[in-house]
Amino acid sequence: MFTPVQPDRPEPECRYWLPAWLLLFFVLGLFAYPSVKATEVEKQEKLVLLIRELRNEAGEMVPIRDEIRQLLNYFEHQLHIKFEIRRYPWTRLLINAKAGEGIIFGLSKNRERLQTYQFSEAIYANYVWLITRSDATFSYNGMLDLKGKTIGIVRGTSYGDEFDSQRNVLFQVEEDTSSHGARLKKLVNKRMDVMIFGDRRAQADEIEQLLLRILRKESSTADKTLEQGFKVLPKPMLVDELHFAAVGSQYQVWIRKLNAAILAGKKSGEISRILISDK
Repeated sequence: MFTPVQPDRPEPECRYWLPAWLLLFFVLGLFAYPSVKATEVEKQEKLVLLIRELRNEAGEMVPIRDEIRQLLNYFEHQLHIKFEIRRYPWTRLLINAKAGEGIIFGLSKNRERLQTYQFSEAIYANYVWLITRSDATFSYNGMLDLKGKTIGIVRGTSYGDEFDSQRNVLFQVEEDTSSHGARLKKLVNKRMDVMIFGDRRAQADEIEQLLLRILRKESSTADKTLEQGFKVLPKPMLVDELHFAAVGSQYQVWIRKLNAAILAGKKSGEISRILISDK
C-alpha cells in the first residue's frame, strides 16, 4: 500500500527570546564599565614635581613637612592630578628643571631666573633669617651690615639680586649641605659668621624654637652648649616669595592651571589655613 511522504515538520518556535534593543544594551554594557574605569584613570594625570631634598647629619633624607604635603594635596585635588615627586639637591634640581624634567616647587625670582623660567603666582612668602653665634650678634639694617662676614648658605640657593651681586664682594659665601643641624654646628664652631635660614614663620622666637627642635631631632643627646650657642637676629634679611616654576612650552598650560588654584586658595583662605595649621 502506498504511503504518502509526510512533509518535514517545522521546528517549534522558541517562546523565550530577547528584544533586539535589550540584547544590544546588554552587549554594549559589557564594554561600557571598563571604559568608564579607564576614563577615570586617564583623568588622574601625573605631573612631575621637583622639590629640594634636605638631609640630616647622617645623610638620610628628611621627609617633606606635613603642611607642605597638605599643600600639595590641595593642588592635586584642585587640578585632578597626581604629583610624581622627585627630590634632588638644589643645584641638580635646577639643572634638571632647565632640561624640562618637571615643575619646581618653591623657587624664588631673581633677574637671571626670570630670563629662563616661567613662574606661577606666589604660593606663599618665606622669611629669610640671619642666625649668628650668641656671643657675636649685631644689628642688621641692610647689606652693608654683612661687610667682611662669612655667610653660610645652602649650595645653589639665591637670596635676591642685591644679595647675589654682593656675594664674594662685600661678604664671603660658604656654600654647604642642606642639613640644618650640621650648618648650626659649623656656625657655633666659628666656621662661619652668619647662617641663612628661610621659613614661612614671621617671628624670630618661632625660628629659634624651630631650630632647637631640628637640633634635638637630629642629635641623640642634648647639647646645651650648642643649643644656647646661636641667636636669630630680630629683623629678617628679606621676605622671599616662592613660586612654581618650569622651563619649556609644555608647562605653560600647567602654570596657568596652578595660577587658578593658587588664586582660589588665597581667596578661600585654604592655603593660609594649611600653612598656619603647623605653626
